[in-house]
Amino acid sequence: MAHDPSLHRTRSTAPRLSDGIDSFGIVSKLNHWISATLFLGALGLGLYIDNGGLTREAIGPYMQWHKALGVAVLIYGLWRVGWRIAQGFPRGAIKAPRWQERVAKLSHIGLLIAILAMPVSGVLMTIAAGRDLSIWGVTLLSAPAKTAWLDGVAGAVHDLAPPVILVLLALHIGAALKHHFIDRDATLRRMV
Repeated sequence: MAHDPSLHRTRSTAPRLSDGIDSFGIVSKLNHWISATLFLGALGLGLYIDNGGLTREAIGPYMQWHKALGVAVLIYGLWRVGWRIAQGFPRGAIKAPRWQERVAKLSHIGLLIAILAMPVSGVLMTIAAGRDLSIWGVTLLSAPAKTAWLDGVAGAVHDLAPPVILVLLALHIGAALKHHFIDRDATLRRMV
């Protein structure tokens, strides 16, 4: 039987776990989509809790899911930041003007920071208000004494972060779509 090279993947086409110089590996792709899903779920629930006209009694189950997703975002976000620090950022799919490369890198860093700021501020709001951080009856953090100033600062961050994130997210998605449909380069395909 003759050897058929099409039956074997070469090292250059095999999926990689880690990032390459100019490509994202499987771990980075999963990090991107899992954290996006968790974060958008927590954000959507938070916006619904704040703007859905729910009674105080009706908020409870939604808040439990919001907190659970927030804690998952925090834990997964810390892993993701560690992974990104270890891997660095791959080169862009195309040679872009320097200012575009800087804007892209700053927006990625801004998204990572803001995505961590949301759950950190949520945890701080809860414990600074003198409440234990509990999810479905399991206490994750016991609250020290009530700390009004910290509750205020954490609340301000928690309220300010969503519009900042939505702007950065619109920039991120808009740039990916521009690369795909106008520039017709591989930027978007590298993350899917």
